Amino acid sequence: MKKNLIILTAMLFIILTAKGQNLFLIGEHSYPCTEIITFQANSDDKSELNVLFAKDGTAGVFGISTEFFMYAIFSEKLIIYLKDGIVITCDNRGVTEYVDHHAKAVYYLTNEQLNKMKNSDIHTVRYTLENNSIDVEWNFSASSLGVSTKNIITKFFKD
Repeated sequence: MKKNLIILTAMLFIILTAKGQNLFLIGEHSYPCTEIITFQANSDDKSELNVLFAKDGTAGVFGISTEFFMYAIFSEKLIIYLKDGIVITCDNRGVTEYVDHHAKAVYYLTNEQLNKMKNSDIHTVRYTLENNSIDVEWNFSASSLGVSTKNIITKFFKD
């Protein structure tokens, strides 16, 4: 009886303290991440941009995805405009793919970039999708719907 009580107490403790784990899946990688933040497309002919923040060990990762009508992947450069006027350019793309009509990519963030995003919310993200087989590029931007990204980043990267 005492053994059952100890096991039951341990199980309740684990259930009450366990954190839910979100994962961003891309290629052969999975990254623990925040909830998806939806940014509204700034053009009528483009779908929303989904943004999230993830971790690869101790490195910060900016994950993005969008639905697209034909095979396309994110190009090398991603530009993040913060509300305080700071512009962050991400050139270091980790992985990109096109699956189930969605283009997905991860961009590794420096500590300096993360610190800037902890101090100001993201206003707009500018990105390019490309289809190398037909040599075409599409440039798009998407803006925040008022979500406090700096609070999400600060909380997620505090642990």
